[in-house]
Amino acid sequence: MPSDDLFDEGLFTEAERQLTICNSCRYCAGYCPVWPALELRTTLEPKDVTHLANLCHDCGDCLSACMYAPPHEFAVDPPSVFAEVREETYRHYIWPHRTPGRLATGIAFAVVCLVLALLSWLFTDRPFVVADTPGDPYQILPHTPLLLAVGVPSLWAVGMFGWAAARYWRDVHGRFADLLRPRVWWTTFTQAVQLRHMTACEVPGRRGFHIVLVYGFGLCVVSTTAAAYLQNVLGHHPPYGYLSVPVISGSLGGVAMLVGGTGLWLCRSGSGFLWALLVLAASGMLTLLLRETAAFGPLLLLHVAAVVVAFGLAPYTKFVHWIFRMLSIHHDNLER
Repeated sequence: MPSDDLFDEGLFTEAERQLTICNSCRYCAGYCPVWPALELRTTLEPKDVTHLANLCHDCGDCLSACMYAPPHEFAVDPPSVFAEVREETYRHYIWPHRTPGRLATGIAFAVVCLVLALLSWLFTDRPFVVADTPGDPYQILPHTPLLLAVGVPSLWAVGMFGWAAARYWRDVHGRFADLLRPRVWWTTFTQAVQLRHMTACEVPGRRGFHIVLVYGFGLCVVSTTAAAYLQNVLGHHPPYGYLSVPVISGSLGGVAMLVGGTGLWLCRSGSGFLWALLVLAASGMLTLLLRETAAFGPLLLLHVAAVVVAFGLAPYTKFVHWIFRMLSIHHDNLER
């Protein structure tokens, strides 16, 4: 069970009050998995509230239909209380328990840019970052420092995600053996990638933009993986042709991230990490489009800095929600 400091007492008391009313009403039973899952619980503990809050996809359909929503005296507003609980979840399961602000993020980005510029100058002996071979990143920053610059924050993020996932699953579900259920995972994964439980979202287009952004990010991962395979297995070094797998998948992924991210921003669903992804995608596209110009070097360093900052800060942003939501979906499917 989660430790006592997962919620402050007032938040848990308010969540318990609202969910008790919901469990008595059950008008929303068919809206999403949250309400059938709530019906299975006659008493609520912190672990139950945590699970339900992260199972919620924040579509707002229940609030739109609720007869006890404000200004009713019961003031039932599950999306708002669930959002507060999710914020507490992120704080509790990620270390350290602080989210960097905009100023700290900006300073981190500036420092990383400066460090990368110094590394470029030290390793290439170039006072100005200009590539002799257009599009060759290793003439701007050699392979080893480039790999370390991106690899260290990536490994930190993966490690922190894994640590948070293990603690969350232990508290909410308990049995680690149930993570080894491939048939249930297939259902979980399908529901997650389709955002099946956000179909009634009250903000038009939010679900579609979210899917476009996620798939775009996935294509960028494919691009990076394909480039690593070409270089380390087949011995083909960059730059790669415009019709190569890394360039095609990276270009499609970058455009999708820009479209999806901009759409979410217009839907007022933005966050600090969303801005980081937009900067990452925009700098990556500009690096590709201008790789045969003198702007390639500075743009590459800006792009690498965006990758370093985005990956390093990812565990401390809303991006971490996918871990807890995925595990709550899996827990719900196991209960069913």
